[in-house]
Amino acid sequence: MGAEEPGAVKKEERLGRGRRLARSLVPIILAVGLALLGYFSLGVVMGTDTPLVVVPSGSMRPTISVGDILLIQGVKPEEIVADPVKGDVIVFWQPGESVRIVHRAVGKTEYGVITKGDANAYPDFFSPVPYSLIVGKWTGVKIPAWTGLGYLALILRGELYAPLGQIIWAAIILINILLIAREIFFSPRSRASP
Repeated sequence: MGAEEPGAVKKEERLGRGRRLARSLVPIILAVGLALLGYFSLGVVMGTDTPLVVVPSGSMRPTISVGDILLIQGVKPEEIVADPVKGDVIVFWQPGESVRIVHRAVGKTEYGVITKGDANAYPDFFSPVPYSLIVGKWTGVKIPAWTGLGYLALILRGELYAPLGQIIWAAIILINILLIAREIFFSPRSRASP
């Protein structure tokens, strides 16, 4: 048997690197894909495009705390119960802003819902909230803030401790690039296919 040609060795080395890259990326792609599929499936089941909401403020204390993750279901305008004490907790887009709010429905008009945070003294200044801006209502199910998951989500989205989220994302991306590069370029030849 003769020695392999240099071009064949280079081609086999490139194929080995491609296989190692695929082995490194496939689990990441699968995990992200399954998480997205689960989220969108939950949205279909709950009848809303936003089935999970992380609470960013304390305006609903003591019922709901900063960092709680709420399970939301879609709701029709006529199904919303409005009462200062026992009204539905609804999620809506603040009129004129791109901010989601979680407040209690305390009254209804033909134009929308009057809302108020349980910890606030007065109804929201932008009330009534048009029915078209309502995302859904809270089901009563939540992942409590003490788990840390809601706080982590708020940090990663930049809503809490603003620059920390970007630093964490940059570190995660850099570490993954370095790990993938190590797997592709610095793994022993013995791991490569014969």
